Amino acid sequence: MASRNGAATLPKVLDAYCRLAAPNGGWRLLVVDNGSTDGTPGLLAAYADRLPLQVLHEPQPGKNRALNRALTVALALEQPDDALYIFTDDDAAPAPDWLLQWQACAAAHADYSVFGGAITPDWAAPPPDWLLPLVPTGLTYGLTSPSLPDGPVFPGLVWGANMAVRRRVFAVGHRFDLCIGPNGAEYAMGSETELTRRLGLAGYRAWFCGAAQVAHHIRRHQVRMEYILLKSWRFGRGQFRQQRPGRFIEWFGVPRWMLMRFLLEVAELARAALLGDVARKFRHRWELAFLRGYFYEAWRGVPRAQRTVLVSSYSGELGGMELRMAQEVRYLHAAGYTGMLAMRRFGGVDEWARRLAAEQIVLAEFSPPEIFEGGWRWRTLRLLRARLAARRLRAFQAGLVHVAFCWTNYGASILWMATHCGLPSVISVHNAFPPTVFTDWHDKLLHRAFGGVRGVYAVSDSALAHFMTIYRPYLPADARLAVIPNSVDTECFKPSIAAREQARQRWQLPQPALVIGVVARLSAQKRPAMAIQVFALLRARFPTLYLVLAGTGPLESVLREQVTHMGLLPWVIFTGFVEAVHELMPALDVHLLMSRNEGFGISTIEAMACGVPAVATDVPGSADILRGSPCGLLVPADAPSLAAEAIAALLADPVRRADMGRLGRAEAVRRYSNAVVGQQVRAFYDGLL
Repeated sequence: MASRNGAATLPKVLDAYCRLAAPNGGWRLLVVDNGSTDGTPGLLAAYADRLPLQVLHEPQPGKNRALNRALTVALALEQPDDALYIFTDDDAAPAPDWLLQWQACAAAHADYSVFGGAITPDWAAPPPDWLLPLVPTGLTYGLTSPSLPDGPVFPGLVWGANMAVRRRVFAVGHRFDLCIGPNGAEYAMGSETELTRRLGLAGYRAWFCGAAQVAHHIRRHQVRMEYILLKSWRFGRGQFRQQRPGRFIEWFGVPRWMLMRFLLEVAELARAALLGDVARKFRHRWELAFLRGYFYEAWRGVPRAQRTVLVSSYSGELGGMELRMAQEVRYLHAAGYTGMLAMRRFGGVDEWARRLAAEQIVLAEFSPPEIFEGGWRWRTLRLLRARLAARRLRAFQAGLVHVAFCWTNYGASILWMATHCGLPSVISVHNAFPPTVFTDWHDKLLHRAFGGVRGVYAVSDSALAHFMTIYRPYLPADARLAVIPNSVDTECFKPSIAAREQARQRWQLPQPALVIGVVARLSAQKRPAMAIQVFALLRARFPTLYLVLAGTGPLESVLREQVTHMGLLPWVIFTGFVEAVHELMPALDVHLLMSRNEGFGISTIEAMACGVPAVATDVPGSADILRGSPCGLLVPADAPSLAAEAIAALLADPVRRADMGRLGRAEAVRRYSNAVVGQQVRAFYDGLL
């Protein structure tokens, strides 16, 4: 729970916690002091020896900010993914069997991840007779009756004073939206329901459990009419922030039906006043307050565009950078922002777009004129076309443009267009670029393009250093700089004996054989031909050795000819594109990446997460991961024979491989998991949107 100046209600609540029956496995209580100026800190200290209590401090006002602070601490604990995180308020007193009921409910409904419990009123004074028949107590006070039947429930009806969410939901990156809920001033209502509705869209199911009960204290002033109408206004503001645009025809930025409804409510209010019907008059005032809150947020609140990030790049194929761009959108969605992808067409993009659509990720086609990427010829015409094409960029209605740089200036045209449109931007750097020299004409345009950059992050220290060597003169002095590595889903990529056996059966690999795998595009950068040379050198010593090349690319036909010419065809498996790489990776004994350069080798950390020793060339990007690490080996970039010697020693030592795999798994979880990297991404964006 979060508490800001809760000294008036906390004693009763904490006394109720002292009477709780402990569930199997025990429990912990995290209370975040959200900048209290009353006696809250001392009061919490007085209960330290009576409860399994940990007090955290978040001085910046904001209930959701405080809850996210608690989540950071909770996720650092060693717990199973189905563990239950229960959220409540500092004025909600639980029943003695509260935790027992939650534990039983979660165990009985393992397929559900979001749970809502009963919230009964604890009136400071008896409510007036007119209140209960007229006021929607659910929206006004967050009450839910224990008489409601247990069963699946719309996630938006799970209220914050008594809700539970499984740990795995937050482990993949979901957090409370910082732009909604109590923040120490006037605010848009919907602190927890924004999260639960978002989780519903993400596919998590919700269950109502009436036996898990808390009593929500309702203060004397909260039954007054002015408070109730203020709550309706806040509810209207929150509804706007939670509403996805495009569902209804809009006039003046709000649904047309709402404007018509407002006029109707005004007419009905006048009629009720003439008839002296107090009850009907109040109902119409409540509806009008809700609509006014919605309109206020639409016309004077935070524009939707300021919460939308357009992630784009100069892209020509589906590779590690593109997968990271999609992951960026997932992180944004989990943090409560709207994110979408926009890029050029390339082979396989339609199928990828269909897969992303299942996750509610939009991938739009966007092919801007190439001011920088297209070279010197026709440069003035391309610049003119870029000015005209800026309307297309504005049409995405984004408040921030994220441009991914895959190579030296590949993406700079989009950056220039964003600045031309007056849109701020951030840059992510996905490779270690070689030095370059710009013409005077391009130099002037680069100064213009970088003028709106608010931040830059690179996937490795090497990538950032190379980028800054080239672009430091163009970058604003106050631009935020960070290194945020690529991530791996450690819940998906993990050691598995069953997956190892199944993958070997699928690809007709003998179970006792030694297998080297290369998961990478079959392109010049990854140098798969050199990996085949290394494999040929190893075959003489290890006759049961196989090579798996997982990926597609322009070199595939050349590589097949190479393997056939070398007489290696029976022992080299070309898998083509593998969507479920996590099912293949555990089948390997060693993963090899012979790249000539890397920004950050995603397949390297995927191998580590699966407990597979990783071997890569000693080049920037790969070296950032493996230098000084006991999880794998760095080999010379241009000496296949030396690489073969190092790998041979590894193949001959199963104990060493097992140790590398164990340590690699631990390092992947600690440094590269979605939860860890997602937190770094959220911190990078904090304050930029």
